[in-house]
Amino acid sequence: MADTIGIVGGGALGTLLTSRFLAAKADVRVVVRSPSRLEMLKRDYPALRGGTDAELLRGSDLVLLCVKAYDVPAVARSLAALDLRETAIASLQNGWGHMEILAAALPRLPLLAGATSLGAYLDERGSLHSDEDGRTLVAPWRPTDLPSAERAAEALRRAGLKADTCSDARAVLWRKLVLNSAVNPLTALARCTNGTLEAEPALFAIAERAAQEAARVGWKLEVLEKGFDPVAALRSVLRETAGNRSSMLEDLGRGRRTEVEEITGAVVRLAGEVGESTPVQAALLTLIRAAERRPQN
Repeated sequence: MADTIGIVGGGALGTLLTSRFLAAKADVRVVVRSPSRLEMLKRDYPALRGGTDAELLRGSDLVLLCVKAYDVPAVARSLAALDLRETAIASLQNGWGHMEILAAALPRLPLLAGATSLGAYLDERGSLHSDEDGRTLVAPWRPTDLPSAERAAEALRRAGLKADTCSDARAVLWRKLVLNSAVNPLTALARCTNGTLEAEPALFAIAERAAQEAARVGWKLEVLEKGFDPVAALRSVLRETAGNRSSMLEDLGRGRRTEVEEITGAVVRLAGEVGESTPVQAALLTLIRAAERRPQN
């Protein structure tokens, strides 16, 4: 495998992708913020080319962004300072609004929006636990970026991961937002795996209403196709990722900032702009905000 792959972020997803691309003999360059996390990665992957400086990404064919949504502005500035010429940037963030930030900072580079159901978490030692059976969908942010999206999907497939392309990035991102906003806050509050939401009818009823609310906002914004069935999609992702622990569950349990503002907060804010009522989404947002302010046991 001759690809040169840059990965920004040493969390669970970034580590999973690092492990797969290294196994496929790609030239992998990983940039992380924390020196201690870098040490852990090098402990588990001695051949890794890693560092804390974005300069390491020069020469990459593809850069995968695996940072939190609220870190995208800082990452965009770091990438812009490199003055990259042809590198494709694929964002695998949760939430809504990050692609516009990247497009403003990197107007000449191919930009790709990604949605993945790969499951991973890091244990207390920082070691990876993952379910690599999920699928990743890659979509061009601009029509001219479609060839780059196809090459990115092929690179993921060469690394042994399931990947496809789609032409409509905004629909991909809103479908992802529908599911994340229905699953992540609820699993964090109930302290359960994704599959528990389907197994327990009371929890599924809440997730179902949250997904329906987010879908209605997407339809009013005209970013979601009319034929999308939020309940069927919710059941499908819960079964596909039944054993997964959501990133919001992990973050809340470890006392870290969650992405609730970029996920649920985005749905509630945009619902207000289009005049759509989202009481379940608003309640989940309030509860996660309150939980973030309290120490976790």
